[in-house]
Amino acid sequence: MGLLQAAMIFVGLSLDSFVIMMKKGATVRKLQTKDMILYALIYSVTDVCAVLLGYLTSFIFKDILSGELEISIACLIMFAVGVFLCVKSWKDGTFEEKLDKDFGYRQCFRLAAITCLDTLFLGVGFSFLGLSMLMAVILSFCISFVTIIAALKIGYSQGARYQRVIGISGGSLIIVFCLYVLIKYVIIV
Repeated sequence: MGLLQAAMIFVGLSLDSFVIMMKKGATVRKLQTKDMILYALIYSVTDVCAVLLGYLTSFIFKDILSGELEISIACLIMFAVGVFLCVKSWKDGTFEEKLDKDFGYRQCFRLAAITCLDTLFLGVGFSFLGLSMLMAVILSFCISFVTIIAALKIGYSQGARYQRVIGISGGSLIIVFCLYVLIKYVIIV
């Protein structure tokens, strides 16, 4: 699997976190640069931990699976995550921007832990696709960090508009690239 495909899948995945943090950015009273950086670090480190846990989990199945079966299972995992994100975004109701006085680092960690479950599954998939663990960790950290900073800034200054479209776009991006990988590495061999 190529670096560009992996990066685009991570971008699609990070759009789910983008929507959540855009909503949080729209509800905080004062958003300082230091807080944005710490929120982004919390999210990024949590995502990296999920990727690492996914890779560790995949090692259990590496001896059982081989070749095209690994790639097919990885694509199935990515497809399922993409469909889940699309359905979740479609069902997501309207969002009311109310001041959230309690949002802080602990709440940010809780949100990051909940939203990184899909990152864990993609970690398994990336391991099956042969993406190096180091590259997956770097991509996950960098893309998550930039996404969270952008989401907070946009949410704080513009509000939380277009969250359904952004969420569906992220899920669709994952689906498109998993189908690309499936066609390239399994169907056309």
